[in-house]
Order: sequence, then structure tokens, then C-alpha cells
Amino acid sequence: EAGMKIYLIAGCIACHTLDGTPSTGPSFAGMWGTERKLADGSTVLYDENYARESILNPNAKLAAGFAPDLMVANFAETLTDQKIDFLIALIKSKGPPKQP
Repeated sequence: EAGMKIYLIAGCIACHTLDGTPSTGPSFAGMWGTERKLADGSTVLYDENYARESILNPNAKLAAGFAPDLMVANFAETLTDQKIDFLIALIKSKGPPKQP
């Protein structure tokens, strides 16, 4: 519940969906615990470290298929560690992709 509130108030909803629908930024649906392909061709595990780094430094490991410099807010100045933890809990709750 706290994560959803921050998702809305911090403006994450403007670019990131929770249901897998494409948008300006990657959806949070079904990403947790998966390998994420990056723009530079490498991969990274979508875990707490990657999520936190992506919030604080969005261009550090840019997801493949998304333009750099779109996430311009400085969340390091506006979100406390606790608020970031709540956001990460929300993302984590959206789980890994469903298996057929």
C-alpha cells in the first residue's frame, strides 16, 4: 500500500505500468527475479540492487529498447531510503513472468 502511494505521488505512473502495458519506461509487471537485457547488450538480474540503482541512477544500466535521459527527476534528493524500499516492495509484488 505504501509503495503504491509513492508510485502515484512520485510520478512513476506517468512512465511505468504495473500490468505489462508498454509505456515510455519499462513496465514493472513480471520483471522481478528475471534477467533484464540492457541497452549495451549485457544483462542484469532484476533484483533489489538493480531496482534501487535504476531509481537513483536511471541511465547506469538502461533497459534495452528505452531511450536514455527520460527519467530526469533526481530521486536521490526527493525519495528517502524507506520510500525507495516501499517502491521496491511494490515492484517485487508484481512478480516474475507467469509460466505457461
